[in-house]
Amino acid sequence: MFAFTGPDVLVTYERSGGFAGIHRKVTVDMSGTALVNDEKVVLGAAEMSGLRNALGRVVTTWSSSDGCQVADHFTYTLTYRGHRATRCLLPSDWREAVERLEALTRR
Repeated sequence: MFAFTGPDVLVTYERSGGFAGIHRKVTVDMSGTALVNDEKVVLGAAEMSGLRNALGRVVTTWSSSDGCQVADHFTYTLTYRGHRATRCLLPSDWREAVERLEALTRR
C-alpha cells in the first residue's frame, strides 16, 4: 500500500480553498507512483524526470501568509526534501512543479 509519508515519498502537494472550497492532494513516491485524491496514478519516465527537474528549481521553502487576506483564495502546500511550506501566492519557483502536479489531478 502506498503511504502519504515516509522515506519513499518524493513530494506531497496540496491545494485547497477557492470559491468552491476544493481540496486536492497529490503524493508522489520515488518510483513514480502517485496517489491523487486517493487514486493511484503511475507517472511515465519522462513525467517523472520533468517533475524531478521542476522540483530541483524550488528554493522557496518557508511559509507566508501574503495573499491570504482575500476571500476565496487558494492555499498551496508543498512538502519536499524535508521542508513543508504553505503559501497563498504561488512562488514563481514552484510554478512548473505545481503545474505538473495539478496535471495529475486531471487524469
